[in-house]
Amino acid sequence: MKELLARKAVEFVRDGLVVGLGSGSTAKAFIEELARAVAERGMRVTLVATSVDSELKALEAGLGPYLAQPWAVDRIDLAVDGADEISRDRMFLKGGGGAMVREKVVDYRAATLVIIAEAHKLVDKLPGNRPIPIEVLPAAWRLVARDVERRWGGRTELRTCGSGGKLGPLITDNGNFILDWSPPGPAYPELEDELKAIPGVVDTGIFAKRRDAVILLADEKGVFTL
Repeated sequence: MKELLARKAVEFVRDGLVVGLGSGSTAKAFIEELARAVAERGMRVTLVATSVDSELKALEAGLGPYLAQPWAVDRIDLAVDGADEISRDRMFLKGGGGAMVREKVVDYRAATLVIIAEAHKLVDKLPGNRPIPIEVLPAAWRLVARDVERRWGGRTELRTCGSGGKLGPLITDNGNFILDWSPPGPAYPELEDELKAIPGVVDTGIFAKRRDAVILLADEKGVFTL
């Protein structure tokens, strides 16, 4: 299904576009398909990666000459990204891979945003089965956790690297920590800005401001639009 979604998303790419490359396994499939399309069609594109992981994937796929840093472009025509969960009212939850801040920098500025995901990620309300990621300054993580729990309830946990990896907290590409918050109720659009207003919060995995995105979902029957 990831390959089906990737092929459909590549249809949005045109010669001369500045394209944001999302992060995650579905976005990786898009990067691989894009590399084939660029080679076959001879397209000239500029690519902006949303994580070190996606940048490395683009390099491995032969797209290195097309890569640019976000600060080096004056527009983003198209961004193709995945999502951990998508609500029926077209909000997204991202950050399972820890890249939501740079994803938001790129995705929110794209003239056209295409979200590609397997259909099982569609939920009635956010969050469904995942916590809400909150990227925080390392010095503020415990203070932010207390603020969130006191105001909204629920439970926050500092994300760690898990077994077999680096000991201690997971460090984002930006050098920050991530809190995973399991709220007592569903997220609402204003929650994105309310969380960001807490001193020490960099950004959150709630994407509530791109309801104009093209959402492509895939199941065993094929690709369809939400």
